[in-house]
Amino acid sequence: MGDIAKDAWLNQLLEEYLLADTFFDDTSIRWGEFIQPTSGPSASITPSKLRIAVIGSMPVGFLTLKTLLSYARHFPDQLHIVCLLTDDAGNPDAKIGVRKRIWHVYPEEVQRRIEFSTIRSALDAGVPVYTGDIKADWFRETFSQMKPDAVICCGYGQLIDGPILKTPKLGIYNLHPADLAHGFGAGPAMYDDSRSRNAETTCWTVHLMNEALDSGPIVGSSPVINIRMPNGDFPENKIDYYTKVMDGLDYLTFHTVQSLIEWYQNGHTTPMKHLDFNALFPSAIKSWMQEPIREFPQHIVPDPALFD
Repeated sequence: MGDIAKDAWLNQLLEEYLLADTFFDDTSIRWGEFIQPTSGPSASITPSKLRIAVIGSMPVGFLTLKTLLSYARHFPDQLHIVCLLTDDAGNPDAKIGVRKRIWHVYPEEVQRRIEFSTIRSALDAGVPVYTGDIKADWFRETFSQMKPDAVICCGYGQLIDGPILKTPKLGIYNLHPADLAHGFGAGPAMYDDSRSRNAETTCWTVHLMNEALDSGPIVGSSPVINIRMPNGDFPENKIDYYTKVMDGLDYLTFHTVQSLIEWYQNGHTTPMKHLDFNALFPSAIKSWMQEPIREFPQHIVPDPALFD
């Protein structure tokens, strides 16, 4: 069983902000915990709503979650978020590849800030959160009982295996910040891949997940994102790169979930196969994505812009 004391820093904050009723772990969980929010769902759950689970961490996962929470608030009759699965970056026992993924560019105190901000956003909306080992027997059963129709994933440190992949009938959609359609950027080192190719642009890929890393069927690719500095140089600062790549991620998330809702309401019981994001994105956003890297503010927990 995981040592729940390793998350004392997190639980102290959750108790301070009155965000959680219980912290639960099971003998099969190697690290992390299941956190029940103090507040319950704000709206009734009906069969007409698409039930989704969100899997995400790091700033990209935070922005994806915030977009989905905003969607659920604006369209409460269409979407219900059953849970959030997120990385426990502040737990030294967690097997989440902190040194390989985007986490490693941030100091420990910033990692904890991102993790807490992500968890707090979910709990504030009445969404339970799991920070632990998804291969634990207890969690597999708990996840199955939540009955998600689909899952949206972005920026997560664990490989998702068969029992979780088979649970949602409409599939698990991974939002990956690289051009997988052209064979670029699979795995956690997207910056290194772009730099090794002296790339000028990248894009987001939405693909259905399978048990191999970033290799499932591609559903669609976002419009291109300029990843160069104003003088044309490749960025030396990885945070600048990863912050710029978030351009358009909220729109990608919005159109993915909106299309999933339409797919579900039309009676489909299998995953979506194709989305044309280039046609769905507004021209102003596509132009914004093609601008060079700019001077970014210091915050690292962005909010979606499309609901302003």
